[in-house]
Amino acid sequence: MTARRVCAPALLAAVFLLMGCAPAEFAREQTAADRPAFVLDGAGDAIDESTLRYVGVADGYDVYFALGADNRDTLCLTLAVGDVWQSTDCAHDHVSVRLGPAVSVSAEFNYRSGEGREMLSQNVWVNRK
Repeated sequence: MTARRVCAPALLAAVFLLMGCAPAEFAREQTAADRPAFVLDGAGDAIDESTLRYVGVADGYDVYFALGADNRDTLCLTLAVGDVWQSTDCAHDHVSVRLGPAVSVSAEFNYRSGEGREMLSQNVWVNRK
């Protein structure tokens, strides 16, 4: 049996496994609205620009979601107000950014619907306490 016949099924299985773990936001095609220059400039080298997606507004902040540039297991949230980048925070598997004393925006690889969660997208939500 050739190496190609042995490796091809394993490679295909790995691709499908990785696709199953990717957040749903990355399944849609990226648009110009997902990649404003001020966000790309502000986020710098922290994010994988090809995965940057706009997911909505939370307490006046435009929220963008991306994978980390150095690690596909790292999630990043980037916040902007108007046309001004505010911050980018990244963490492994789950990231949360405080917007105020009782409000934060969070993202996780797995869908996290539930009581008390205002969903911005499939994997990004607003927590209010």
